Amino acid sequence: MQLKCNALKDFSAIWKGDFLGQKGFLLPGPKSYVMGETLQVDVIVTGEHWGSVEVMPVWHNLYGVETELTPRGIFLRLVTSDQTFERKLAALE
Repeated sequence: MQLKCNALKDFSAIWKGDFLGQKGFLLPGPKSYVMGETLQVDVIVTGEHWGSVEVMPVWHNLYGVETELTPRGIFLRLVTSDQTFERKLAALE
């Protein structure tokens, strides 16, 4: 699977360094994944390969009440990542 972001602000909008105490991606929209199943994802930002990560869907709010604490979407918890992705994240901080 590929996660493509056309701009750095698009990546920043979905990357969560602390969502329910976990790091990962909060993807908007109604798309669903199998909870607990790991996914291999290539992260591409502005056409540049930022690395590969392994994520696991652990939380979703597809149809419930949408608040600041329970946004709409699905959260993919970061399980593992390669050094390239870690370097790119460190450069953002």
